[in-house]
Order: sequence, then structure tokens, then C-alpha cells
Amino acid sequence: MRKTERNIIVALLLIIYLMIVGDDFKDNTMVQNTIAIACSIIAPIIVFFIDSFLSNIKRIRLWFLSKLLYRKKRIRVSMSYIYRIHVNDKYLLVRNSKWSYYQPVGGVYKVLSEDVGFLKDNFNWGKDPYMKTNGEKRNDLRGAIPMPRLISFLDWFNSQKNREISHWREFFEELIKTGILSIEDFPHFEYRYAGTLRTPIKKSEKWKDCLEILSYDVFDLIPTPEQEEILKNTQNENTKEILWVEESVILNNGVINKDEEIKIGQHTKWSIEMKYSK
Repeated sequence: MRKTERNIIVALLLIIYLMIVGDDFKDNTMVQNTIAIACSIIAPIIVFFIDSFLSNIKRIRLWFLSKLLYRKKRIRVSMSYIYRIHVNDKYLLVRNSKWSYYQPVGGVYKVLSEDVGFLKDNFNWGKDPYMKTNGEKRNDLRGAIPMPRLISFLDWFNSQKNREISHWREFFEELIKTGILSIEDFPHFEYRYAGTLRTPIKKSEKWKDCLEILSYDVFDLIPTPEQEEILKNTQNENTKEILWVEESVILNNGVINKDEEIKIGQHTKWSIEMKYSK
């Protein structure tokens, strides 16, 4: 909230105070003075509450759920980035080894190793209670925090401080390291930010009694003509690790026809439509 708005709130509270007390404290009754003292004590709390409310007016539902309705709960958060790789009217998807479905290239951001303590100190950060975050998953920006800390956590994430901001790692791990593409052909590439897709606070489809919020920064890969030809060639290869899928199939949640269906992650459809849907 702007400083001007804060001053208006303070002025309004002062007017209310003067209406109750008047200009002579000594001549007031015990009740008037008691009310005046109470107003003086409560005023900063009211200002803080209104300040918080107005600062989050554009995300009022998130504020209500996290600060009031679910304030005593913890929430699972997962902060990711994904690539939309679109060639020949098809999207490139890779197989998720854990869940055995196909999804866009990408994965969870990481927090810098020396800043794990920052998360604990500022957001009471805890490891993901449902998925392991050790080994290669160590320092994944996926964990659990108290619900009242959610908005400040999202604001910190949006600031891009103390966390991974490069989007190369997952592309390398899923397409280069696996041998699907070569580092010689993709030493670098261009990509365009398409937007951020973020779910509301919701119950997890995988885990009972788990409230979560999932966030995906979505990027469109912009290959050179040579890189585009290489990607086209992979459409003719027979492999279980990648799959090229038409948009209509993705929007139909993997259903090709009544006898054929591809298992794809829910966020695959979300990334195409750039909105959350059940």
C-alpha cells in the first residue's frame, strides 16, 4: 500500500478518536477515557490489518485462505519452470520416471545451497513431506511452509533472490544428458517467457489431506532453423523417453479416441491453456 493510503487510514482513526474523547481528556467520563485508551491500543492493529488487506486486494482470495481460513495449517509449495517445444504442430513431451506419464520439459527450481537456512529462518521451511528431496532432488524449491507465510514466500520467489534463475539445467538433464539431443547442436538456444501459471490453494490429487499450490514459469523454445530440423527428426524416432503430441490430444487430457489414450500430467494441459483447470 502507498504511503498516502496509510496516512489516510491514520487520519481516519484520529478523527474517530477525537470524536470519542473530544479536546479535553480531564473533563471526559471514565467510559470515554477507557474507550479512547482502547482505541489507541487497537489502532495500530487495525492499521496493520487494513494495510495487509489493501496490499493484497488483487489476490484477496489467496489472502483470505492463507491468513484466515487455513491459517493454522501448513501448505505444500512447488515452484517450477517448463518449456513449450512446438514443432510441426506437435508438442514435445518427456516421460516422468516416477509417475510414468508424459509432461513438458522442465522441473523444479532449486534454492542456492547456502540459502537453505534463509528459507528456514524466514518461512519456517520444511522438506516436502510427500516426495524425497535428497540426491539429485536436493535443494529443490519444493517443500512445506506455514500457511500465513505463503504470500511473503511468493513475493520472495518473485523477487528472484537467493534462488536459481537459470532455465538451462532441466533442459540439459532431460534432453542433452539423456542423449535425445546433443550439446553440439544445442550449446545454447533462445526462448521467450510466456507467463506464469499458478494454481490456487487446492487439495492435492495425489495425497490425502494435503493443501498445495503449484507454480510454473512457462517458456517457449525458439530454435534456429538447424535446431528445428533436428527436433523434427526426433519425431521419427521410436523411443519411450519422449513423445510428440498434438495440441488437441493434450487439451483432451491425452485421449486420442475411445480406444487409445496417452497418460499425460495435468499441468501439460495447463501450460497450453495458461490456466489452471481440474
